Amino acid sequence: MCSTVFAQDNNWTDVEKSLNQQLDSNPELALKQAQELLKKENYSPNQNREAWFTLNEKIAHAQINLGLFEEAEKIAGHLYQIHDANVFAVYKARATLLQAMLAERHNNTEQVQAKSKEGLALLEQQDAQLQQTLKADLYSLLSTSYRALADYGNALKYAKLALELSEGDLPKLARSHNQIGVIYDYSGNVELALKHHELSLNIRRQSDNQQGLSDSLYNIGEIYRDMGRLPQALKHFKQALKVDESLGNPYHIANSHGKLGQVYLAMGDIKRAQEHIEHGIYITNKMQAPSDAAWQMSNLARVYVAKGELYKAHEIANDALELAINAKAKRTEHTVRMALLDIAMAQKNTAEARTQIELLLSMPNTGLQYQQELHKINAQLYEESGDITEAYLALKRFVEVQKELYSYIEKRQSERVAQNVEVIRQEQALSLLQKEKALQQAQVDNLELQRKVVVLFMLLFLGVVLMFYFRQIAKQKMANLSAQMLATNLKEKNQLLSDVSHELRTPLAALKLSIELLEHNIEPDTEKAYGRVHSKIAQLDNLIGDIYRSAQYDNNVIQLQKQPADLSELLQDIVNDFKPQYQLKPQALVIDPLPEGLICEVDPERFKQIIINLLNNSLAYTYENGETHVSLQIIDCNGVNKAQLTVSDSEPGLSGAQLSKIFERFYRADSSRSRDLGGSGLGLAICKQIVLAHGGEIVAEQSELGGVTFKVLLNLS
Repeated sequence: MCSTVFAQDNNWTDVEKSLNQQLDSNPELALKQAQELLKKENYSPNQNREAWFTLNEKIAHAQINLGLFEEAEKIAGHLYQIHDANVFAVYKARATLLQAMLAERHNNTEQVQAKSKEGLALLEQQDAQLQQTLKADLYSLLSTSYRALADYGNALKYAKLALELSEGDLPKLARSHNQIGVIYDYSGNVELALKHHELSLNIRRQSDNQQGLSDSLYNIGEIYRDMGRLPQALKHFKQALKVDESLGNPYHIANSHGKLGQVYLAMGDIKRAQEHIEHGIYITNKMQAPSDAAWQMSNLARVYVAKGELYKAHEIANDALELAINAKAKRTEHTVRMALLDIAMAQKNTAEARTQIELLLSMPNTGLQYQQELHKINAQLYEESGDITEAYLALKRFVEVQKELYSYIEKRQSERVAQNVEVIRQEQALSLLQKEKALQQAQVDNLELQRKVVVLFMLLFLGVVLMFYFRQIAKQKMANLSAQMLATNLKEKNQLLSDVSHELRTPLAALKLSIELLEHNIEPDTEKAYGRVHSKIAQLDNLIGDIYRSAQYDNNVIQLQKQPADLSELLQDIVNDFKPQYQLKPQALVIDPLPEGLICEVDPERFKQIIINLLNNSLAYTYENGETHVSLQIIDCNGVNKAQLTVSDSEPGLSGAQLSKIFERFYRADSSRSRDLGGSGLGLAICKQIVLAHGGEIVAEQSELGGVTFKVLLNLS
């Protein structure tokens, strides 16, 4: 597909669209194709500057995704240098975006902010509508830089600005939701974090954005890890790593390895944890990303704590701290210091532990929840050393911070209530204003209405006449409809009587013939003749009983004796009774393993009647050496658990038209079948009546075995 598009050099829009798709799913291929296109004369800066610039831009983006940062920096620097800000402001802004992206990969937050703000300043005098996508990218990078500095207020502010400008651009919209979700997660608002991550994931699934899918899976995995749901976290991080490795972005691959290491460590699998984390350290060192390397090393230090090698853990954590401080990565520094505190506690090094606690408490990004935990640890340390006074003071600070935390939570709740009250107040004010305008309009309308009183009376009179006329028509229609319904009911009653008499006539005729043969001593085998008589009498008795039961269901006479019952036990009893009949035919009766304790509120005898009728139907109509398959299971129907009984058989099958009539009284799909095989013709109709009386549903459809499948759905108690 791509080669066809690129062959059409005159269609630049299609070329760019195809390149964007490849950039998300296969950056290596996008890099090669963009480099080939750049060699063509019609994509030179003189003939088509936009295409030439965009191809260089795509090459740099692909190189960033593949970790080829030096090559990307050369292109970004060249594009920045050759474009004058007064003449080519937009091109220069796009070049600063590339430089900001590269700075972000190297964890240089100051450079990210400087370049992002420079790009936004260049776009101030440009058409906002045309450049909103570029602005969204710059705001997104600004948000990322503030998040790295643990300034979540500014991070959220710029992420929301990026979201507003991304409307209509699905990939950027998904990225913004994902970014906001990460900020809420870091801020401790898990509910809002999951909401935005799910929005991002759904958008990325629609657009098949593989890298975006990986980001969403990664961040949802983080939330599951923080919630202690480690198997779910492991599943999401593994999926993210698989996508990252297929795309080849070392930045994302390293992060996924680090997160897998954290989860394995929490699960006690130290060997796997160390393998993943060391792989992540190797990649981050190769990328020259000190902040990411420091984070990976803090994870490795925790691995050595778990192994009991505390000296090694302390050495690695100190190296990580130096990297984080030099990179000015405040959040990473906070993470490393927490690891150092854990190491000091494990070493029983009280002085070091207190030092780290003081430093952590002095850091602006240490939240109230962390602060109260640190004060609690401090109080414990003083108590163990016998300094009761300092222990009391630390405990007092713990209580103060705890009160402050509760106050903060209460304030947040009060703010939400106040916002809701303000919204209601504004709605009431708006409603009052609308009423005042409506009153003024009513006064104007009243003057107009006074001039039209005569016309109004005429219209009212005409309306009364028309109402009377239409009412007479409606009465006539109702009378016609009633007559039609009576005629239909009479026709259905006559048809039912005809069907009943027809069904009775056949066994009665056979019964009469057998009696006459006996009466005139013509029948050679008297015992066999009496057997036929008894058989026909039993058939008549079954038919009359079925007709009676069907009539009772129609008239709502039968009262169900519902009680909690184990459906598996009821089904097993009936199947055991039927096995000899199936073996005699012969016909295979297969039942799936039944679930234990499947309790449902049913009338046990009526439920058994459903199974008996369905098995009788299958036994009668399935060819010899055929198969009947029975199963009982719990299924999810739109979030509601239901019990599903399934009876499927082999050939012969039925058409769609025949299946739609199969629950009608006395209906037989094949009129040539013997009525001895067909039973009363009411079994399936009675099944449907019993199921409906239980508030369930029954359907018939074509079976994979070649015959018919009946499915009965009942609500679980």
